[in-house]
Amino acid sequence: MPIVRCRFEPPVPVRKKAVHRFAALVIASAVAITPAQAQTANELRISGTVEKLDGNLVTLSLSQGISVVARLDSEPRVNSVAKGSGSDLKAGSQVNIQAKSGQSGDLIATQIVLFAPGSNRPDAEPGPDNAQLVATIEKTHASPEGPVLTIGDKGKDRKITIGPDTAIWIARAARITDIKVGSAVTMTAVKREDGSLQVLRANFGPAGVGNPPL
Repeated sequence: MPIVRCRFEPPVPVRKKAVHRFAALVIASAVAITPAQAQTANELRISGTVEKLDGNLVTLSLSQGISVVARLDSEPRVNSVAKGSGSDLKAGSQVNIQAKSGQSGDLIATQIVLFAPGSNRPDAEPGPDNAQLVATIEKTHASPEGPVLTIGDKGKDRKITIGPDTAIWIARAARITDIKVGSAVTMTAVKREDGSLQVLRANFGPAGVGNPPL
């Protein structure tokens, strides 16, 4: 049997700054920032499960196993969200629609958030690719492909089809105190001068519903 010689090198000490820098990179990779998810480049979108509540501080457990602490002391706009269905979408309803182009060039909704009266609507404007529309439903009708919504967009009517895979949510106004340990939360936050995260908006739902839409 051949003899294999191994040489063990002494461990290389890791400086605290390097550890902090690595942690910051991991957190940055866990928090996605896109125009459809944040209103400005300074806002972060964070999704996770509430791990701990301590006064005005909330600790979120992210999917990558990282915990993030954010502050709730500026009265952020809060909604509770629950799963809905196509029958909840009626003329006059205010909605946030994320859509994609179908094979024939029509728009197919991938996600619709219906805002109940008094709920907090987002301020984001539709993106240049029209992937996100914040609008009021003008009318609905049936088609072989599925229910079709007609909405007003920039002075013209647009038709959006609801497919079998369209996720439909209902958002209702809520308070910070309604958020509990175990709640699934999606929020936007900004980084303060002291390095902490300040929550601006938050949507939450019961455990097990996945990441709520914002």
